[in-house]
Amino acid sequence: MVDIDQKLFNLRRQDEEELTQSLAGKLGMPYIDLVGYPFASELYLLFPAEKMSEFNFVPYLKIGKEIKLAVISSVNDRLQNYLEEYSRTNNSKFIFSLVSKTGLLFAIDSFRQLQERQQKKALNVSQRQEDLIDQVKTIADITEAAKKVTTTELLDLILFAAAKMDASDIHIEPGADDFLARYRIDGVLQDVLRMNTQTYKFLLSRIKFLAKLKMDVTAEPQDGRFSIKRGSNGIDLRVSTLPSAYGESLVLRLLGQEMSIQKLADLGFRPDAVKIIESAISKPHGMILNTGPTGSGKSTTLYAMIMELKKPGIKIISLEDPIEYRISGVEQSQVDPEANYTFADGLRAALRQDPDILMVGEIRDKETAEIGVQAALTGHLLLSTLHSNTAAAALPRLLEIGVRPFLLAGSINLIMGQRLVRKVCPKCAEEFSPTEPVWEEIKNILSPIKERIEPQIAAMLDLPINQIKLKRGAGCTVCNKSGYSGRQVIAEVLVPSAEMEALIGRQATIAEFTKTALSEGMITMEQDGLIQVLKGVTTTTEVWRVTKD
Repeated sequence: MVDIDQKLFNLRRQDEEELTQSLAGKLGMPYIDLVGYPFASELYLLFPAEKMSEFNFVPYLKIGKEIKLAVISSVNDRLQNYLEEYSRTNNSKFIFSLVSKTGLLFAIDSFRQLQERQQKKALNVSQRQEDLIDQVKTIADITEAAKKVTTTELLDLILFAAAKMDASDIHIEPGADDFLARYRIDGVLQDVLRMNTQTYKFLLSRIKFLAKLKMDVTAEPQDGRFSIKRGSNGIDLRVSTLPSAYGESLVLRLLGQEMSIQKLADLGFRPDAVKIIESAISKPHGMILNTGPTGSGKSTTLYAMIMELKKPGIKIISLEDPIEYRISGVEQSQVDPEANYTFADGLRAALRQDPDILMVGEIRDKETAEIGVQAALTGHLLLSTLHSNTAAAALPRLLEIGVRPFLLAGSINLIMGQRLVRKVCPKCAEEFSPTEPVWEEIKNILSPIKERIEPQIAAMLDLPINQIKLKRGAGCTVCNKSGYSGRQVIAEVLVPSAEMEALIGRQATIAEFTKTALSEGMITMEQDGLIQVLKGVTTTTEVWRVTKD
């Protein structure tokens, strides 16, 4: 039986295509029928479907730098401006063809469906890629593996190799003739590979696509995120783009969703510091602040505290930006300043949820600080981070933010300052004698706390230099020739005293707070680091790299 509706539709479609073909002839343009057209996969990442729908165009063929676009009428000013901006960034040339409205809608719908499917699924690796990633043990191995993968597979290799090598960040930086990919490993950037500009452009498009960034925006910074999967392990990646002289610079932060959270003692804290921290977090209320610059491990320490505190009968709420680790049994909320959901808003809302313990990712402003202090004074234990160089500088910093002195006094259980130092690689560690000036500097810094140091370490300070042996890494394949492998905390812990609270009341200077803290026996980060040097854990170069202003 003949389907009348289908037959009428086919006739109308035939009429539409004939009219479009006739119009193309009058306009002096090529004609293209895109219903059922076999689009190449490389076209799907060129433009977002939203832009194609907005400007009524679709790419259907790409040969080198030449892109053929189908439009339903002559090119208007808005589309022309959009394509000129794209062309300046990507060095592309456009050739236009005329398409029917049905053909255009069919093509855009095909693009939209495929883009949505790709955005919903996380990256997965093939068995061949699995084998290549398993072979990666050093940075040199990545360079070799990159020669064996297609451009499409290169991003997977870069991401999974970074995760395997415990990199915290991936930097992709365009240059005049090539691009450089670098990993931040143990806090230090290391060059990984250089590749051509065309490969960079493909990686940029793919990363922006996966992170749901605006493909056509190149002159403004953007932020996004996406996930990758390898077997049962998942890694969340936070993506940041920044316009630069030769294109967009990319930084991808690896957030280990499935990584186990370490205990306080395993992070490298001195035994006496662990006791002070455990005493502070055992109190039912009060504020605990951890200070230090970005990348000093503050959040990791707070997570370790949360794991110590997590138990049945206790409600813990955390406010984070972003959520770096998932913790079962903890209510974790991610703030979003762009959506007007700030730390202050989240803290206010969290206090209505009847929590026992609160973790606030960072105190950035007066409002958050004062709400946090009020929470600490009204029966809650609050953990947070603060950007200040030292523990003693945290109190002047809070006063500078605008917290009223009478609120601070009595509200703080503990202030910490910390840094991360790289540890000497155990595979290539070697003994050496320090120079006279270095040894004298170590003795001068540690002598004031000699009575508080472990006896065997304190005894070293009385030895002549020819009997002193420190450790350093010679450099091997395990540590990528750096001489270091892994990192650990060096820290200072400060419990505010009555004298400290008096200084708060008269809004004293950083120098006054520091002098009082030292007179009360606080071991500084530098002193803690040099103790680790004498133990053979790290080097003076590392300690002074992170502690000297």
